[in-house]
Amino acid sequence: MLTWLRRAIVALGLAAALVLAVVFLALRASLPQVEGRAEAQQLSRPVSIERDDHGIPVLRAPDRESLAFATGYAHGQDRFFQMDLLRRRAAGELAALVGQAALPLDRRNRIHRFRSRAEAAVGDLTPEQGAVIEAYAAGVNAGLTALDARPFEYLLLGSEPVPWRAEDTVLVLHSMYLELNDPRVARDLRRGYAALALPEAYFDWLYPEGTDWDAPLAGAAPEPVPLPGPDVVDLRELDAGFSDDPDADAALDANIGSNSWAVGGALTADGRAIVANDMHLRIDVPNIWYRARLVQTGAGARDLSGVTLPGTPFVVTGSNGHIAWAFTNSYGDWSDAVLLRPGSEPGTYRTPGGDRAYETHSEILHIAGGGSLTIDVRE
Repeated sequence: MLTWLRRAIVALGLAAALVLAVVFLALRASLPQVEGRAEAQQLSRPVSIERDDHGIPVLRAPDRESLAFATGYAHGQDRFFQMDLLRRRAAGELAALVGQAALPLDRRNRIHRFRSRAEAAVGDLTPEQGAVIEAYAAGVNAGLTALDARPFEYLLLGSEPVPWRAEDTVLVLHSMYLELNDPRVARDLRRGYAALALPEAYFDWLYPEGTDWDAPLAGAAPEPVPLPGPDVVDLRELDAGFSDDPDADAALDANIGSNSWAVGGALTADGRAIVANDMHLRIDVPNIWYRARLVQTGAGARDLSGVTLPGTPFVVTGSNGHIAWAFTNSYGDWSDAVLLRPGSEPGTYRTPGGDRAYETHSEILHIAGGGSLTIDVRE
């Protein structure tokens, strides 16, 4: 009996070791290539990708298109799954990768029809801009296919990665729009309800056009709106509706912030200006940004260092050795809630110029494992 038990334990140990070995080899095979040479038919001139001690790539190429290809190659090898999620989120195509659980998000985002708009945007690019985007897409796909195995996330999902297309770069930008803005205009709706329900003086105090904390580029800062007196609204007579639920209080701290600032050279020890920027986003794995240095060695030589957004061939914030640039979310009012009223005929709505028919588009949401859902989007 003990002999059989020992054999069973050994067999289980060997099986576990074999599984771990297979997993290890699969993970290792999906790692990016960090040394050696690779052939790319799309390139007519050689490029180089070097990595420093921190793994940050230094990309060198003789022209802008080749540099975009090299950037795409590095992104495709290091971050393809992240890029895939970004484009699918904007396009409303996540369910095709991860299944039924993503359908609510797909339905919410597909109404924007961002893929169709991204295709149109690529068609409107100048030949030079289009060549850069196409070269980047070719680089992404070359880097992906050069891996010895597909990224491990696809092994877990039992799926194959879909090649990158030029319009996917625009979709990544749309994904950042969804991240940084209010696509469902909840703030506008709340403001509208408040305007209907509150006295004008109270509303003006709650929703000022600006405050004396503002520093406009032109003109003076707005004067602060005075706090209305009890003749307008008496807070002692209102039911505040505060909750003892700690989760409700925690929601008050859920707003994300962002900041940036600069110091002129006249105020620094060596006469050089300083720009600091902190783009507050969720802490994800991997980080949304991808550090890189892009060096163009031929005509129009340039040397850029900073962070890129995987899915795009550009340095988002960084320096070219002469100037540094950064940005933060301005929290501007970039969207409006528009109340549509039915027209005199079914399928129409009222406009200042008369009734107008909706444009209707049928969108198919595919679901991993089979099945689909068709939704009609009215515009």
